[in-house]
Order: sequence, then C-alpha cells, then structure tokens
Amino acid sequence: MSDTRNDPNLTLKRVESLKRGRLSSDSTRLYLIRHGELLKARPNTYHGQMDIEVTPNGVAQLERVADRLAEIPLRAVYASTLRRSVQGAEQVAKRHGLSVVQRSAFREKHFGVWEGLTYDEVAERFPDDWARWLADPPTVKPPGGEAYHEMQARVLPALAEIVAAHPASEIALVAHGGVNRAILCHAMGLDLRYVFRIEQDHGALNIIEFFSEEPNPEPLAASGREYRPAVAQPARRGMTVVTLLNG
Repeated sequence: MSDTRNDPNLTLKRVESLKRGRLSSDSTRLYLIRHGELLKARPNTYHGQMDIEVTPNGVAQLERVADRLAEIPLRAVYASTLRRSVQGAEQVAKRHGLSVVQRSAFREKHFGVWEGLTYDEVAERFPDDWARWLADPPTVKPPGGEAYHEMQARVLPALAEIVAAHPASEIALVAHGGVNRAILCHAMGLDLRYVFRIEQDHGALNIIEFFSEEPNPEPLAASGREYRPAVAQPARRGMTVVTLLNG
C-alpha cells in the first residue's frame, strides 16, 4: 500500500498568493470538483461505480464551475472513467481546448452488492453489515465492495502522480463525493472516521495547492461555503493547503 503522507516532494505551507488567486512559482494548484447531480429513479441510493448519467441541473452545475475556471490557465483536466465524471470534466476542458485524461483510480468507492439499493433497503437486507459500516466506515466494506481506506489507497498514488506531472501549473480533477472526501481528509490530516463531516455537494469546487517546502506551522480555520472561502488547516508533511468552495 502506497503512503504519500511523508513524501518530501508533496509538503506544504500557506502562501498569500493562494488567497489573492495567484499561483506560487513552486506549487501545483488542483481544482478538485465533484460531478453534477445524478439522474436517479430513487433518492438516497448507493451508486458507487454504477455508470449513472447527470441531470440537466447537473450539467448546469458544472457549467457554473466551468465559468468560474474559464480564465484559469489550466494545463490538464482529469476524470475517472465513469460517465458522470468524464462529462463534467469535458465541460471544464472545452473552455481551454484540452482533452480529458481518464484515470480509473479516481472511480468512486465500490459499494459491492449495495449498489443500486437505497439506504433503507441496505439497512433491511444487510442489517449487521450496515450497522458495522456505520460504526466504522474506514475499514468495514460492503459485501463485494471496498472500504474507504482501500479506496483512498488507490486514489492517493494517482493524485501524487498527476501533481508531479504538472509542476508550477494549475490542473483540474472532476471526481466523486467519496473520492473527494478521501483526498480532503488526507490533505487536512483528518482520520477517515470523519469523512462524512466534509460536505461535497454536486458541483462542489475545492482548491488544493501543493508545495515542495516545509508546512506552515500555524494551523488555519477549516471549511467554507461558496463565495465565503476559507483556507483549511494544513496536514502533516506530505500534502497541501486547501480552499473549500461548496455550494
């Protein structure tokens, strides 16, 4: 299992250029986006790696994100191999004349036999597994699926790879709620037990800046809503400074 937390090439510090919107010469800035609203027959359903289309509202959500990033000099736009991720990434990429780069490592968490079922159906059909998962989502996995720590273990090396490929650049990744939360937990040094404390609405935008220097010793306030960004507390050696724009 790869662990990027102690990678000296991905250490962090806070710089004022992040707040002013300018990119530091030694950093890579990632615009981490969640795909748009899904076209689903029933609410509160585990979709996981099912290939679900987005609604017209979901398209509009990503158009708003694309508008916000239209003047950003993006060097690359990444997506998972799931249609909802690719479609959103294409909406962003077309403003910059870029092709979307798909990576299977960024696919949503696999929920196994729970995929396609509602929360209530899972609770009824798999009461013991459901109770264990609610108590310990990082390590307990649905039958045939994966645990959050397993999903994070495949996501972080791929993340480190795309960051390393674009030094002193700005890139975008349109991914999924679970994937984004796993990345943000790592960035902020949060245990995956707290994964559901991070909001990731459809069309959410997170700005993460990667540095090659020492971390800022002063902790900063975490979380924020759209139009009221806040810089999140840096993690241990190995990651980032985060601005959350969620709305």
